Amino acid sequence: MAAPLAALYFPVYIFLADFYVRNYNVTLAEIGVIFLCIRLFDAVSDPIMGLVSDRFKTPLGFRRFWLVLGMPLVMISTIALFWPDSEASLGSFYLMVWLSLLTVGWTIMMTPYFALGAEISSNYSERSRITLYREAVALVGTVLAAVLYSMGKNDLEGMKFIALFVITILPISVLSCVYFVNEKVRPKFVPKRLDLSKIFSAFRSEPMFIRLLIAYFVNGAANALPAALFVFFVGQRLGAPNLAGPFLLVYFGAAIIATPVWVRLSRIIEKHRLWCYSMIYASGVFFSVVFISSGDLLAFFIICLLSGFALSADLAIPSSIQADLIDIETVKGGKRRTATFFSVWSIATKGSIAISSGLAILILSYFDFDVVGNNSRISLGVLTALYAIAPIILKLFAIFLMWNFGLNKKYQQKIQKSLIEDV
Repeated sequence: MAAPLAALYFPVYIFLADFYVRNYNVTLAEIGVIFLCIRLFDAVSDPIMGLVSDRFKTPLGFRRFWLVLGMPLVMISTIALFWPDSEASLGSFYLMVWLSLLTVGWTIMMTPYFALGAEISSNYSERSRITLYREAVALVGTVLAAVLYSMGKNDLEGMKFIALFVITILPISVLSCVYFVNEKVRPKFVPKRLDLSKIFSAFRSEPMFIRLLIAYFVNGAANALPAALFVFFVGQRLGAPNLAGPFLLVYFGAAIIATPVWVRLSRIIEKHRLWCYSMIYASGVFFSVVFISSGDLLAFFIICLLSGFALSADLAIPSSIQADLIDIETVKGGKRRTATFFSVWSIATKGSIAISSGLAILILSYFDFDVVGNNSRISLGVLTALYAIAPIILKLFAIFLMWNFGLNKKYQQKIQKSLIEDV
């Protein structure tokens, strides 16, 4: 499932703005507002989905039923967004409606899916292995989306190819997951009623929840800025719009290749420190972007390659830490609310992406940035600052929060022992 769902993230957060501005009479400012509004809606829908998944047991269990339910909505929305009538004047309202419906489908599927991944194993190192390989498969989906987009004769055909991939592979992967993956949620730990206040009480009572949530939000914003501005940077700063797809292939391909290395490192280095090391490394490599000028294609190729090595750790390690933190609350509160907790972190993820990318697009619009050219030094300077400098500052703050994080392997094993004794 990770592959087709990730293939959706790629066009939505990297190509969608440019696609609708060029083809469907939508302005950058309108897209920025749409992204912000949809993520505000997510702030309500994600916790509701988490609570529902934790509370209601279906014939397919607590998680797998929702994967099947959300699948048709995702498929229909994908066709509407990426394969619209090329002759129609769709406008911002069309984009807002179908992007909202796609977001709802994502929420229905992703919250239970991440909860299911956290519940497959309770082992400290095994959780890192699971999340790293899940994110590696997601990166494969992202790379395939980039390849399919590059295969198109134009952006309309490229988006169409991505839509065909998603609607073909998503049902196959969902049904395979439903059939082959066994749920391991213990009924004893299922909450008796929907009570969101208990979740926020847990966040208030355990400082590590707050620290991880803030670090997750800040780092998500740091990753979202270059993703949202990538096409603009390659097209306008490097002067090579046709190379956006190949550069992305290098970036995501490097992340896939590096996954086994991070898996091995996760067995010998504490998770929070490993995440910090990956952010420090990524920041050091990315700082060189500041010195890139038009035509420096080889230098940017090397930057994409080196920075991509850190991506798989940046995506997977925090999810593994989240699963360990949920164990702490299970011991304290006597209830397992995996999906609910992951829904709160999902809000942080989506919120950071929407706020950072939405504000970045609005700021570019304020400085009269033009996606097809004719940009001033000021607008290009703002683009570079948002693309390269702002993410480094944000990552440094996330490192500050996580460097001395209190949850390590020894503590997690103690928690797991308490859970076993409770059972």
